[in-house]
Amino acid sequence: MPPALYKKPFPGLVGLVVGFLSQWLGHAVWALLRGAFEAHEFAELLLGAVGFAIIWKGLKQNETNGTWMGILGGALIWVGWFEFTFDFFGEFFGIGDWASPNGSTGQAGTILLMSTMPLMLTMLLVYGFANRQTKCNFLRWFQRRFHVDPGKPTSGNGRSFARITAMEAIFVTWFCYQVWLYIGYLAPQWGFMAAYIGWVVWAVYIFLKLIKISRVALAFRYGFPVGVVIWGAFEMPSYLGFYDEYWLKPFEYPVLTTLTMLIFAGGFTYAARSPAALKKADPSS
Repeated sequence: MPPALYKKPFPGLVGLVVGFLSQWLGHAVWALLRGAFEAHEFAELLLGAVGFAIIWKGLKQNETNGTWMGILGGALIWVGWFEFTFDFFGEFFGIGDWASPNGSTGQAGTILLMSTMPLMLTMLLVYGFANRQTKCNFLRWFQRRFHVDPGKPTSGNGRSFARITAMEAIFVTWFCYQVWLYIGYLAPQWGFMAAYIGWVVWAVYIFLKLIKISRVALAFRYGFPVGVVIWGAFEMPSYLGFYDEYWLKPFEYPVLTTLTMLIFAGGFTYAARSPAALKKADPSS
C-alpha cells in the first residue's frame, strides 16, 4: 500500500472501522450461525477455537501482527464462546425473557451477561487496575486520578501483544455491554438520554485523540475500543425505531453483510501489509 496511507489519521481511522465493524459482524455472525446450522452450538464453539488459535499464532509475532491477531482472535472468542455461553445457559435453565422496572425488555442471555459483572470487574481490578505492567490509557488514567501506584514495571519484561490485545478486546466489548444493559434496565427515560449524550461526548473526545496516532499497532489498540464506543452510540437509536437492525438480519441484507465483511478483512490486510508488520518479531516477546 502507498506509504501515505500509513500516516495519520489513516491508521487510527482503519483501527476505528475494525472496532466498529467487529460489533456489526459479531451480531451478524451470531444470526448467521443460528440460521445456517441446526446445531449452531458446535459452530460457535469452533469459532471460538479459531479465535484462540489466531491468538496463539500471534504470541511470537511482532507488535503490529500480534496486535491485529489479538483483536481478531478476541472478537471471535467473544462471539463464539462468550455469547454462546450466555444464550446456551439462558435456554438450558429456562430463564426466559425479562422486563425491567422502567418497562424495557431483554432476552435471557443478557441476564447472564449482566450477572458476570462482579467476576469480570474483579478480574479487571486485579489484572488491570492493580497491574504495574499495564500501558492501557484508560487504566492509567484511573491510576493517576486516584493516585494509585502499583509499582514500576519489571525491566526487560517482554509484552505478548496478541494476548494483551485479545484480553483488551474482550474486556472493552464486555464493559460496553454492561454499561448499556444496566442503564437500560435501571434508568428512566431521561436518565437514558443523559447517558446517551454523555456517551456521544466521550466518543467524540477519544476519536479526536485517536486520529493523532500514526503508529499502526498503537492506533489499532486504541482504535478498537473507540470503534466499540461509537458502535454503542450508533446502535442505540435502532432500538428506538430510527432505522432497522441490519446487523441482525444478514439473510435479509446479504449484500450489505458481505460488504461489511470485506471492509473488515481489508482493515486487517492494511495492518498486516504495513511496514512495521513486515519486520521480524521481537525475540524478547
